Amino acid sequence: MRGRFITIILATVAFVAMSLAGAFATEVDWVQPPFDDILKKAQKENKHIFIDFYTTWCGPCKRLDKVTYKDEKVAGYLNSIVAVKYDAEKGEGEELAKRFKVKMFPSLVLLGPDGKEVDRHIGYLDPEGFIDVIEGYQKGIGTVAFYEEQLKKNPDDVETLYKLGTKYAEAVWTDEAKATLERILAIDPDNELKAEIWSNLGYAMYADERYEDAAGYYNKLIEEFPDGKTSDAALQMLARVYHKMDKPDKSVETYMVYVDRYSDDPGALNGFAWFCAKRKIGFDQALPIALKAVELSDRDAGILDTLAELYYAMGDYENAIKIGKEALSKDPDDQYFKDQVSKYQEAAEKSDEGEQEQARRDG
Repeated sequence: MRGRFITIILATVAFVAMSLAGAFATEVDWVQPPFDDILKKAQKENKHIFIDFYTTWCGPCKRLDKVTYKDEKVAGYLNSIVAVKYDAEKGEGEELAKRFKVKMFPSLVLLGPDGKEVDRHIGYLDPEGFIDVIEGYQKGIGTVAFYEEQLKKNPDDVETLYKLGTKYAEAVWTDEAKATLERILAIDPDNELKAEIWSNLGYAMYADERYEDAAGYYNKLIEEFPDGKTSDAALQMLARVYHKMDKPDKSVETYMVYVDRYSDDPGALNGFAWFCAKRKIGFDQALPIALKAVELSDRDAGILDTLAELYYAMGDYENAIKIGKEALSKDPDDQYFKDQVSKYQEAAEKSDEGEQEQARRDG
């Protein structure tokens, strides 16, 4: 009897220890792709899937890694479901980002065990907010379905219409977003949420590749609300829209309106330089602005990285390597900076080989 009692006690202690280990994990046990295997695992174990869509250059994405995912409660929660990270600009991550119509980063997407989207959040979340939002989605709180049920009780409630319409916009359900958000303006044409409504609809149309519609919403917003943070964001998004519409000059011109507003803000200047570098447009405007951003920031590593990327886009590999190495010297253990320098060096080597081959042919 005594032996059986001890066995029960030991089993109980082991169970509690395992539970605590899950609840207070020190790091997230990210599941490795491919996505088909992740789906099979979730279905077999009847667990939700959490996807973090990130990019290597995204500041809020890096903050998630350094702060939120290091939190014991967050790690414990993510280890209780199926958690995976995807670089939205590489391999399967790029394919999945297109499939889920992800355009902003970080995009935190929660799927059910069946692989269907439950909801998503765009942007950074601190540890407490992460648990509230993502675990809330799993419990059915704050989701599209949640607000749809709320709206049935009061179809003209502006607050619920706005929350639901915003959810539709973030999930890129463009027709539903349009009908729901514009209903607010039908009820109250001068509603104080008008700028946010147009901003949300502009994003939804952009993510759904309905660029003419997106440009229409952003232009209306900028015309009626020329000042303020909403207009600032609209200018940057409208520049992206024009680039997608194959209007590079218009894209640069639009972004420059924002840059002129914040000509002494290294972050704003850096954003424009990165925008041009990744799209290979506006080099004449971008280079002096990138150089100014570097000096204003006291040669910040991240802003140096943008200048290096701009030189790389321009084919100036010598300066790209030089500036890339300077960025790396600020944080020698950063793998991203190491990869950047390697990328520039490989490009330089290929360029030299190409020039040598051409010289042989000409000779």
